[in-house]
Amino acid sequence: MNTSHAYWNPVPVPDRTIFDILNRNLLQLQNTNADSLPNLRRAHTLLLGSDYSGESSRSPYIVYSFLLVSLDAWQSWERKRIAIRETFFSDSRRMSFKRLNDIQRQKALVPLLQAADTLEGLSFSVAMNKRSESIFPNPPLDLTNPDFASFTKWKKSVLEKAFVATHFLSFLLSGLCRPGQDVLWFTDEDSIAANDQRVIDLTQLFGWISSLYLSFSLGHCRCGTSRCDNGTMQIEDFLSVSDLIAGAISEQLELKRNDPKELSNVFWINRPDQTDKSNIINWWLSDSKKQLKRLLCIIDPSKDMKRHLVSWYHFHDRDEA
Repeated sequence: MNTSHAYWNPVPVPDRTIFDILNRNLLQLQNTNADSLPNLRRAHTLLLGSDYSGESSRSPYIVYSFLLVSLDAWQSWERKRIAIRETFFSDSRRMSFKRLNDIQRQKALVPLLQAADTLEGLSFSVAMNKRSESIFPNPPLDLTNPDFASFTKWKKSVLEKAFVATHFLSFLLSGLCRPGQDVLWFTDEDSIAANDQRVIDLTQLFGWISSLYLSFSLGHCRCGTSRCDNGTMQIEDFLSVSDLIAGAISEQLELKRNDPKELSNVFWINRPDQTDKSNIINWWLSDSKKQLKRLLCIIDPSKDMKRHLVSWYHFHDRDEA
């Protein structure tokens, strides 16, 4: 292996778990197609973004979409983002998948995705089948412990969602980071970060979980939501990239329920029964040549419902049509 492309650290995780499967796959990917992973170790600060889709009852999966990018390569994205707002938007409206029904957002979609290509980092999405058992063998927290008293007010489903998000982000940080890097995590204002107290709890939870994965110390680690925006829509626009990805993946997985079995493991870049916005986003997502790398895994239950099956997608070079 070319050590100059050793961008993934082996992560110490228990055998025969979801994270063990992903860890082995990422190590293999590093050996076979190292350009599918970013080099985030040069950065002083890492910016994390996360958004989620699939809460409705008709959605068979909950999709977690994460961005891990270098703040050192932020300026190109920032210039393009500002230009997009000045060109296409008449106000401070938020760009989001569900709101792609007006002309201004529709015109801004492709330019925003192209601007995101300049972000140096990784788009990592996880789709969890709602029929699957929890990926955690035991309850996430012992709520009888006084240290966890604030979490007794959380709904079980919300706490589970927070655990999935913090475990995957901690796993990714352990694999891609180096000691001493500062980390800023911004998450969508959904149930796991619905108010200031939830954000405080989430920050504490992130600290606990990350310590289980990291064999080294980070610098400063902070959490926030789009409420932290400075008025320029800077954080909103960054989080909108995760929102668009999560929405497009969620729509396709809802449609795939009717696909024949032999096509069950196919991720469609373009399909006629999909909305135009999803076809645009999925076509963009399939391009592996950019600085922002793309990875997707889908987690389903086994036939006996006792194990988890992982379908792993990484996007190779594609030929332009």
